Amino acid sequence: MKELLLELADAVQRAVAQLEGDPGEVVGRGADGAPSARIDRAAEAAVLRVLDYEGATFDVLSEEEGFVDRGGDATLVLDPIDGTHNAIRGVPAYSVSLAIGRRSLSDVEEGLVRDLVTGATYYAAKGRGAQRNNREVRARPFDPHDSLFSVYLGTNAAPDAAQVASRARRVRNLGAASLDLCLVATGAADMYYMHSAVQESKLRAVDIAAGTLIVREAGGHVLDLDGNELDLPLRADARTDLVAVGDRKVLEVIR
Repeated sequence: MKELLLELADAVQRAVAQLEGDPGEVVGRGADGAPSARIDRAAEAAVLRVLDYEGATFDVLSEEEGFVDRGGDATLVLDPIDGTHNAIRGVPAYSVSLAIGRRSLSDVEEGLVRDLVTGATYYAAKGRGAQRNNREVRARPFDPHDSLFSVYLGTNAAPDAAQVASRARRVRNLGAASLDLCLVATGAADMYYMHSAVQESKLRAVDIAAGTLIVREAGGHVLDLDGNELDLPLRADARTDLVAVGDRKVLEVIR
């Protein structure tokens, strides 16, 4: 399965590199009614072409098309471009996120995130650990004197997000949830905190299915805001907040 996920990521990377015209041009509406940009549609089309060519009978849950029944017994959970706004504005942080699951985050078996700027590939299979460019990665033990948090901030952020950010020595946010999760998995960040005050800005399964598995296989935790292990149905309408940590000791700092 890893080889297929790599082939899909390669197809998206080529499609983005060869894209002509304005990548931010609105060319339709996604499954949730939000505008679809040209870059999103080109990336999704590249994935579907490869699935057809390879005869891979997965159903597809995608940001753009929603759920596509292709007669499969498992589902490819796809965010063709995670961080679309970054890609359009020229911020070098966007990815393709691919995961294989069935009903919820808890049964995702494999996940792959490709950083479409650097080419770095993050991959995990359930029970077999996590990798970056084929090298094992592990989440980092927490050091409160050298803390780095990724925190979602801005007009749609819940008020507590600023408080959480103030507890860290350093704060970053990539604006692409799959990559923010991979920061936790590799130990680059101690925590990724997402709490939106607006339902439409909360995270979807397509954003986090691959990254959640990668964090967990790297020894970290992806939790709801009450500190319970996060699960989410693999549906287009499901949304959530989350806190991802490499070490549960981080939670003592933000409570």
